[in-house]
Amino acid sequence: MVNDMAINELQKKQFERMTTEPIGKLLCTLSVPTIISMMVTNIYNLVDTAFVGTLGTSESGAIGIVFGYMAILQAIAFMCGQGAGSIMSRKLGAKDLEKATKYSSTGFFLSFVLGLIMAVLSLVFMTPLLYLLGSTETIAPMREH
Repeated sequence: MVNDMAINELQKKQFERMTTEPIGKLLCTLSVPTIISMMVTNIYNLVDTAFVGTLGTSESGAIGIVFGYMAILQAIAFMCGQGAGSIMSRKLGAKDLEKATKYSSTGFFLSFVLGLIMAVLSLVFMTPLLYLLGSTETIAPMREH
């Protein structure tokens, strides 16, 4: 009971913040986690490419193929997240917490299920997928390492 009251109070404070704070300030503070996440991802990719680049040109080319595939997976995840987030924010603005929660859960599970489907299809059709993404005869064998 006490925990529910604390969560309710937190939700009220967050709702008040989102409806009363200036949009510019909200935009800046809410964009920081996204910016940090993107920077960490880019630094990871940079270090990964630098390390693999020391192994050889075919290995470095394989990283380019993987980055293309990662972009496809990220696009699918962003589609689910941004679509659900847009509807969810409208429901939260209307103070319809039940529907907002349902859209949030639906977006998460849809992303998860689509990820599983992509994983299975990628494993089944790995060789054609590699060539579709731009692999060559020298890069394709790198999948076995």
